[in-house]
Amino acid sequence: MLCDNSTPGEATQRLKPSEPPRKLFSRDFILLFCMAMCSNIGIAVFYCFEQWLEAVHISPNWRGALISALFAMILIFRPLASFLLFGRGKLWTLAVSITVSSLVMLGYLFTSPTHPIEFILALRLIQGIALAFYSSCVVAVLVSCIPKGQSAHGFALFSLTSLLPYAVVPALSEYILPLLGNEPRLFAATAALGLPALLMLIPLSPRLKASDPTPQQNENSLSGRALRHAVSHSGLLFVYLACLIFGIVTMMVISFIKGLCTLNGLPPALFFSTYTLVMIVVRVLGGRRLNTLPRYQATSICCVVLALALLGLAWGPGWAFVAFTALYGLGLSVLYPLLAAVIYDRSAPGTHSINSNVMMSTFDASGIFGPMFGGLVIQAGFGYRGVFVAAGLSILLCSLCMLVDKMRWRASRARTTPNQA
Repeated sequence: MLCDNSTPGEATQRLKPSEPPRKLFSRDFILLFCMAMCSNIGIAVFYCFEQWLEAVHISPNWRGALISALFAMILIFRPLASFLLFGRGKLWTLAVSITVSSLVMLGYLFTSPTHPIEFILALRLIQGIALAFYSSCVVAVLVSCIPKGQSAHGFALFSLTSLLPYAVVPALSEYILPLLGNEPRLFAATAALGLPALLMLIPLSPRLKASDPTPQQNENSLSGRALRHAVSHSGLLFVYLACLIFGIVTMMVISFIKGLCTLNGLPPALFFSTYTLVMIVVRVLGGRRLNTLPRYQATSICCVVLALALLGLAWGPGWAFVAFTALYGLGLSVLYPLLAAVIYDRSAPGTHSINSNVMMSTFDASGIFGPMFGGLVIQAGFGYRGVFVAAGLSILLCSLCMLVDKMRWRASRARTTPNQA
C-alpha cells in the first residue's frame, strides 16, 4: 500500500484538475495598480515642493526637514500599519487614508503666512501617516492577487506605479502651474484623485473585507527586533549601507532638480521624462540581461556612470543636459536591480523576506536623510550645484561599500571552506 505524503493543499489541487489557471491581469490587480498610481502621483507632484518653500521664504535647513517629514512618517508607520492591520480587513483603513490624504492636499491652500513652517510640518506629518497605511494596505492586498509563479512579473509591473508618475506628473504640472498660479493650487488639484480612488473601493470591497491568511513565519516579521537581527547577522551590513547611500542620492536629485534647472534655465519636466523613459526601456528590454551581469564589477561601473552624470548635470553645458539625464537614468535603472540581486543571492531561503524588508527600510530612511543633507549643503552656501556635486561624490561611497562587502564576503568564504572540507 502506497503512503500519500502530500500536504492538504496539494491534495486539494489534485481534486480540482479542471480549475483554470489564474490570470495576472485580473480586475482586482488592475484596480490596485490604479490605486497605487493615484497614491504615487500625490508624491510625485511634490517635485516642485522645495522651490515653493524657497518662494515662501523658508530657510534651507527647514526646507530639507519639511521634505523629509513625510518620508519619516512613512518609515515609522509602515511597519506599524503592517502589524496593526494583519488579519483584518483593509476597506475602512483605505477609505480613511485616501480621504485624509486628499484633505491634506487641499490644506496647502490655507498655508498661514505668519506661521508657515508649523502648518506645513503638520500637513507633511499627517500625510506621511496616511500614505503609510494606504501603501501597506494596497501592497498587502496586491500580494493575494498575484498568481503563484508570476510574482517577478507582477512586482515588475507594479514597480511602474512609482516610475510612471515621475515621467508624466512634472511635465504636465509645468504646463498647468501657470494656469493655476501657484504650487498650493497644484497640490489641491491633485486631491481630486481621491475620488476615483474611493470609487475603486466599491468593486474591491469583497477582497478588502476579507482577512489575511494564516500568519507568516517569524522571518517575514517587520518587527524592530527582526530588522536589527537581520542587519547584524546577515553579513550584508555594507550592502545595506550602499542601498542607503543610493537612496539618499536619488532623493537629493528628486528634491533639488527643479532648483538646479531654474538656475540653469532648463525645463525640469524634461529631466523627469527623460530619465524615467530610459529606466522603463532598460527594465522592459534588458531585464533578463541584468541577471547575467557580474554583481560587484557592474555596481562599480554604475556608480562611476552616476557620478559623471550628476557632475555633468551640475556643471555641464545646457546642450548636454539630455545626455547627462539619460546617463543618470541608465545608471539608476541598472544599479538598483544589482543591489537587490546581491541581497537576494546572499540570503538563506528563510531570510529572503526579512532581508528585502531591511532593504526597503533603507530606502524609506533615505527619504529623510537625502533632503536634509541637500538642505545643509545649500545652507552652507554651495547652492544647487553643490547639492549635485555632493550627490555625485556620495554615490562613489556606494561603490566603496560594495568593494568592502566583496572583500569581507571572500574572507568569510575562505574561512568556512576549509572547515567544510
